[in-house]
Amino acid sequence: MSPQAAEKRSNFFLGFAFLPKEKKEALAAVYGYCRLIDDIVDSGSLPKEDARKMLDFWRAEIDRLYAGAPTHSISSRLLPAVERFKLPKEAFLEMIRGCEMDLDQTVYKTFAELESYMQGVACSVGRLSVAIFGYKHTDPSRMAEFAQCFGYAFQLTNIIRDVGADLEMGRVYLPEEDMKEAGYSRDQLIHRDHSLAFDRLMELEYRRAKAFYQRGRNLVDFRDRPSLLPAEVMAHVYEGLLDDIKAHEFRVLFQRSSLTPFRKLALAFKAWLYCHGIHG
Repeated sequence: MSPQAAEKRSNFFLGFAFLPKEKKEALAAVYGYCRLIDDIVDSGSLPKEDARKMLDFWRAEIDRLYAGAPTHSISSRLLPAVERFKLPKEAFLEMIRGCEMDLDQTVYKTFAELESYMQGVACSVGRLSVAIFGYKHTDPSRMAEFAQCFGYAFQLTNIIRDVGADLEMGRVYLPEEDMKEAGYSRDQLIHRDHSLAFDRLMELEYRRAKAFYQRGRNLVDFRDRPSLLPAEVMAHVYEGLLDDIKAHEFRVLFQRSSLTPFRKLALAFKAWLYCHGIHG
């Protein structure tokens, strides 16, 4: 497992440690599926055409899963969760679509293009997770937007953190329109030029991510916050990482930031206090 995958795993299970066994197992099954789909594209071990064939297999396998006849161990593990929590089929397919974009697209001209990618690789996971967490008081349309906002916020945090690592893979997720607005260029990025213009670009993405964290929280009825504690634990950890990156002046071109286990636990406790209405 790569360091990135290991960190995703640790953050994921930190959030879900607060769940009862049945929900924890369902989320673990969803995570196993998402990690598998992501690895098909990002492991680097498969030629593009082989990766496409595997993704096509999984599109067909999701059909079999929803017909009650999965053929793979991962989808068989998903079956009880799909049936119990009424997980949306399109979210599983969206994950495939989003990951498949990485096979062809290495740059994004606009934020709207990036949104399509984030809808696939991040918001799909949010929709599946929210269905398992459960909620009673928030309007379903607002909850769908909550999943989208947190998906965007998490993915933008990842994009900011991984600027240098993504360059190693020939990928640039920072929209070209944002670079232009900041007075920065793709050529400067490729040469890892940490200039004032780069700081402006990172500040733009930072503010955008922060707005999505805040917008997501504002959408939730306060009575549903305890049920959504796992999502808020992850949000506190990722937002803490985002703030740490800014505090260290966006040094992301040559290094990949992370939080210590103690810092993550402290943020998880802060999330618990928030979700239970205890502030300060």
